[in-house]
Amino acid sequence: MPTIPLFWRSFGLLLVMLLTGFGLWSQGIAVRQEHPRAVALAGQLTTAVNLTRSALVYSRPADREALLNELNQDERMGVFVREETDTTQSLADTRLNAWLQSLVQDSLGKDTVLASQVNGRMGLWISFDMGGNTLGLNTYWLRVEPVRMEVRANNPNRWWLWLAFALLVASLGAAWMTRRLTQPLSALAQRAQALSAGTPYVPLPSSSVKEIAQVNAGMNHMAQALSQQESDRTLMLAGLSHDLRTPLARLRLEIEMAALSAEQRTAMAGDITQIDGQLKQFTDYIASSQATFSTVDLRGLLHARVQRCAKDPRGQIILLADSDGLSGSSTAANIQGDAQQLTRLIDNLLENALRYGTGDDGQAHIEASVTQQASRWVLRVKDHGKGVNAATLATLTQPFVRGDASRSGADGSGLGLAIVHKIAQQHSARLELISDTGGGFEVLVSF
Repeated sequence: MPTIPLFWRSFGLLLVMLLTGFGLWSQGIAVRQEHPRAVALAGQLTTAVNLTRSALVYSRPADREALLNELNQDERMGVFVREETDTTQSLADTRLNAWLQSLVQDSLGKDTVLASQVNGRMGLWISFDMGGNTLGLNTYWLRVEPVRMEVRANNPNRWWLWLAFALLVASLGAAWMTRRLTQPLSALAQRAQALSAGTPYVPLPSSSVKEIAQVNAGMNHMAQALSQQESDRTLMLAGLSHDLRTPLARLRLEIEMAALSAEQRTAMAGDITQIDGQLKQFTDYIASSQATFSTVDLRGLLHARVQRCAKDPRGQIILLADSDGLSGSSTAANIQGDAQQLTRLIDNLLENALRYGTGDDGQAHIEASVTQQASRWVLRVKDHGKGVNAATLATLTQPFVRGDASRSGADGSGLGLAIVHKIAQQHSARLELISDTGGGFEVLVSF
């Protein structure tokens, strides 16, 4: 399931909440305005009816027809004689219309009829009685255009402009609020990633929000503690390596001067060499914390290190050709990196393959190459030894962790792949370990 960034998740939630609140607020205002609108509209209609009735009552009978014709010239209002054969259509069944009809009937009489259509003609029709036979007058219809009586403007263009403006304001408000909420978490996530990658840690700033200030302070304290722990470990390993080299040198001298058989001398010298190699790995692990980047030819570097191992009696390293048919250092594979660290990375991979990749014939058969895949350079080192149990692959890059028993026939400190992993992290490279039990062990470093 794809993950959605917290910013967009919070932004969408806040935007929906703001728009929902705006819609409910607008609906509530509209509902609360219905009764005042009905009162205002009923007052206007009642006034119009009373004025029309007074004009007809006090006009001379001979002038009434001319008065009606003059009133009917305005398309927005008209006065017509009500006939028994008129067909009417009642107002729509809404709360506003119900209030309007009740208020008009209270003012003009219960017999007053309101209709939305008379004889097929649309409008707001109101019947009013002129006195019937007593005054010799008829019952009339007063027709009014509904738009004229609307208190609220009914302009669709302005309505859409208002809606667009409200949406813009809601979006900007939601974006601002979301940014304020997620920015501390984003900063915390970036610092945590930087800390895990081994890059220099920049302390998180203090905040006026109590909870955020506590989290930032805790993160800064944890980073400081980890840095101090790393410094103490580095100092311990450096001191251990330095202090042990002097006794080892004396032991070498004493072995050479002692009356020992050649077999004993060789065995003891081998033990000292093993200890010295482990101390070198300690030193390399400490040194892998610092890097100075420049342009480095990865393929040329691999070629030089393979040539250095050409006479190693433990096995043979074959430099494979690239997909373009080129091998060795004939075509540069330039990357940004630390040449010394990358040399240490390649040496550890080759040494790991020579040490643990021994086949059935007692020799290590190793393949090494630098190939281009899309926009990345891939360093590959593969041996054809017994492989590693897949369950232990995830732990091989941890310090002082070795592979399973099938590949533990040689000595080592368990720092080889840990150094490779640390240098790969510094170069933002992907490290991939592939093992086929019985078919070898492969390491891919993608720059």
